[in-house]
Amino acid sequence: MQVNPLWGINVLTPVNDPLREAQSLVDWWQLAGVEWDFADTPNDWLADDAPPARAPAVPRAAPQNAPVAPDRAPVAPVAQAAANLVLPETLEAFVAAWSSGTLAADGGDGRHVAPAGRQGARLMVLTGAPERDDQDNVLSGRAGRLVEMIARVCGFAAEDLYRASLFPRLVLDNQAAIPHLGVWTRIARHHIALVGPEMLVVAGEDTARALLSHDPSQKPTDLHFLNHGDRTVKTVVTRKLSLMFHRIAQEKSMAWQQWQKLLVE
Repeated sequence: MQVNPLWGINVLTPVNDPLREAQSLVDWWQLAGVEWDFADTPNDWLADDAPPARAPAVPRAAPQNAPVAPDRAPVAPVAQAAANLVLPETLEAFVAAWSSGTLAADGGDGRHVAPAGRQGARLMVLTGAPERDDQDNVLSGRAGRLVEMIARVCGFAAEDLYRASLFPRLVLDNQAAIPHLGVWTRIARHHIALVGPEMLVVAGEDTARALLSHDPSQKPTDLHFLNHGDRTVKTVVTRKLSLMFHRIAQEKSMAWQQWQKLLVE
């Protein structure tokens, strides 16, 4: 099965190619039916180019007795937050900090949606961010009911599931979330370690890429392994859950086939 990019316009993977970013933006508007750009202000396309800017003046050498400023770049706020990150050592304290928004900045919107499940759950389902219709807990809405159906068919009981997300709040602006991706990937790994599941389902290719440190789309149907400390967790990658409703019968069948790989000894 070929897994297509799953995050749509909410891609959280940093891209350093300006041309690719510009083309992505153009493609988005074209899919929305916008093909032309209009402006009310006239532009003189035949005007001469502006003269080149002058080269900046060379600063004078500082006096010999003047103090030398340290050659250090200011520490970025996100990098500083990552360096100072202290995570709770129990799942109960972790969920409380998650719900109160005291773990770290995230660039999301709205309230913090808590994970749901018990420690030692057999299967942990991790999505990128809460869905729009989630209430008090992650995957408590329509996508959560889809997860329950697939899990039931695969032989997982309700108490076997632990539902979580990488980001604690709804991501409406991917540019606001991107700077925090590294911090929340570290938090997600800690979260998985606290839960201690036997198996992991990661919903969303970009979420999987952040956690697994490689591109899962190269082998989308394979069983992956998440290494954390002295533990290895069997992992499969599925499509982003909100995208599965476009072809619900086919998507449920493909998800079932992927989840079955977790049950192979």
